[in-house]
Amino acid sequence: MPLPDSEHAAIASRLDEMVKRHEYAAAGIPRYWVVDRDAALTVTLHHLGRSGEYEVATKMPLAWLLNTAPADHLG
Repeated sequence: MPLPDSEHAAIASRLDEMVKRHEYAAAGIPRYWVVDRDAALTVTLHHLGRSGEYEVATKMPLAWLLNTAPADHLG
């Protein structure tokens, strides 16, 4: 039985995030942002930790983020 489109999209999104997280870490990219498709459009800022794994630095609604300076989130 095939998955409904919404379930397929959710699985593809999680897989995409896992692959990108690994590739970005291997490339040494210090930060990346993920915008969830929830009602608040939650933004999660990940930063590359000393272990070479990404850690969640902060989460916030997109509307709040757009009303702040980027430097407020790069500490």
